[in-house]
Amino acid sequence: MNSILVIDIGNTSTSIGYYRNGKVTSVGRCKSRFQSLEDVAPLITKKAVKAVVIASVVPPVNARWKKAIKAAGLPVPLFVSCELELGVPVDYPKPKNIGADRLANAAAAARLLGTPSVVCDFGTALTFDILDEKRGYKGGIICPGLPLMFDYLAEKTALLPHVEPSKTNAVVGRNTKQAMQIGARLGYRGMVREILQALEKDFGVKKLPICCTGGYAGWIFKDWDVPATIDPKLTLRGIGIIGELNI
Repeated sequence: MNSILVIDIGNTSTSIGYYRNGKVTSVGRCKSRFQSLEDVAPLITKKAVKAVVIASVVPPVNARWKKAIKAAGLPVPLFVSCELELGVPVDYPKPKNIGADRLANAAAAARLLGTPSVVCDFGTALTFDILDEKRGYKGGIICPGLPLMFDYLAEKTALLPHVEPSKTNAVVGRNTKQAMQIGARLGYRGMVREILQALEKDFGVKKLPICCTGGYAGWIFKDWDVPATIDPKLTLRGIGIIGELNI
């Protein structure tokens, strides 16, 4: 059986992989607003595929991707939306407003963890998507992401530098850079813990199954006392699951 080409189009970059039997392989990345077919052709023609499924949060580039996929001789892509079978019901006032990537995350979490559960996606924004045992996808929480935190501090202050997250076990910073990194790590963990505890109280459970993805998930959860499944390929996996259910 051929694989499904799965594509996650984000605001800046796009992740591309091949889904088969619950696994995602041959993952690559490119710019979402690529300039020519040559920029993406090596990523979308690695393997024979039976279908192409796309989750896009950048509608203006969808036509460009359709054109590239057609030029590569691939099947007409299926775009993730709330109107497809997701493997989990959606109980949300305006489901069309839910990002395709968040629907894919919900589909993956429902398959991997069951319900109730929560997905934490650590990207430019930190999003929490909540799955209820009976109602399915019921909503979410959106917070500023770590990149925004660091960018804002550097942009709005005269003396604070722009820094990147890095591992530190210190509690008190001995220089400005270290102090900012500690503030981000401990402060962010505090915010995440508070949100998760509020969700557990709302669900009436002691431990809510958590699945994390995004570039900073490992940085936050590594060596932490809050258990979570960390899956960098979660969104691509969810796109593949949706493909299985609808093709």
